[in-house]
Amino acid sequence: MSSSSRLGLRARGLLSAGATGPARITPPFTNRTPTGLPSAAPFTTSQLRPSNKAHRAALEAYSPRVGAQYSPKVESARRMQGTGLLEATAGSLSMVLPGTFILPPLSKFPKTLGQKLRFIGYWLVLKLQEVVTNAALKYASKPSFFKRATFQPKRSALVPTAKALQRSMAEALAAGDKQTLNNICSRRLASPLLASIDARPRGRRYAWELVRYTNKLIYPSIKSHRLSPVSRDRHAPIIRQAIVAISSKQRRVVYDAADQVIPGSEKEMDVVEYLGIACIVDPKNNWHQSEWRIIGTVQPTTLESWLEEKELLQQNLTGQ
Repeated sequence: MSSSSRLGLRARGLLSAGATGPARITPPFTNRTPTGLPSAAPFTTSQLRPSNKAHRAALEAYSPRVGAQYSPKVESARRMQGTGLLEATAGSLSMVLPGTFILPPLSKFPKTLGQKLRFIGYWLVLKLQEVVTNAALKYASKPSFFKRATFQPKRSALVPTAKALQRSMAEALAAGDKQTLNNICSRRLASPLLASIDARPRGRRYAWELVRYTNKLIYPSIKSHRLSPVSRDRHAPIIRQAIVAISSKQRRVVYDAADQVIPGSEKEMDVVEYLGIACIVDPKNNWHQSEWRIIGTVQPTTLESWLEEKELLQQNLTGQ
C-alpha cells in the first residue's frame, strides 16, 4: 500500500503511523509516538476478523479471510455460546467478513505477468460469488415470486454514506466528541479512540478539516459490497459490509492552552483510505437495516496475503 493510504485518517496528525502485520482492519492510530493526538492501544487485523461454525453454510464456500494468530471460527463460536446470536452479530460488525478481497491500485499488483493474471483470477471469482450471494439474499426477501423484493440494498447510497461517516469520525475525534464516536463506530474501533481522547494533554485543542476530495476520476469507488448471514437459520441476521476507497486532502491543526497554533502542527496531506462500514439486516423484522457503523480502514489485498489466508482456511476446514 502507498504511504498515503497507510496514513489514512492519520493525515490529520491525530494519530501516528505504523500499522503492523497482515492487518485487514486498522483504526487510524497505532502505538508510535504521535505528532498530534496521543495514540491508544494498537490493532492488528488478526484481532478483528470474524468467522465461526455458525457462518459455515453461508461463508465457507467463498474462500474466507482468516486471522493469522488464531481461528476466527473458534473465537466467534465461543462468542455465540456465551452471548447469543444477536450479541454475536453485533460483535461481527467490528470485523471484516471472510472472503473480502480489496483490489489494490495497479502499481501494487504482483510483478510478473503470470502472478498478475492469477491475482485477477482470484478477484474475479470472488467478485462473482459476491454478486451471486447478494442477488440470492435479495431474492430471498421477496414475499412471492411476482412481488418486489422487500430488501433493496441501494448500492448507490454506499459512497455518500461512507464519505459522511469518514468526515463525522474525523471531526468527532478532533473535537473529543465521545458520543458521536460511540454512535458511528464499531465497538472495537470506538474503544481505543475514546482512550486516545482521555490521554490527551490538558490545554490542547485539535482541529481537522477536509480540504477537498482528490483523484475524482478514480475515487471514491466501491471495492467490496457483501451480504453474509451469520448462521444457517433461514431468518438469521445478515451482516452487510462495504469497503469504499476515498481519496482526499486533509488538514489538521493543534492549538495550545492560549488557543495559539502550535508551530509545526498545521499540516496538509493527501491520503487514500479504504473505509470499511457495516450494518445488520434483520429478515425477521421485515428486512429492517440498522444504522451503518465504521469498522476501520482496510488494507488492500496482496497475492501473498490471499494465498496465506486460503491455506489457513483449509486448515480450519480440515480441523488441523
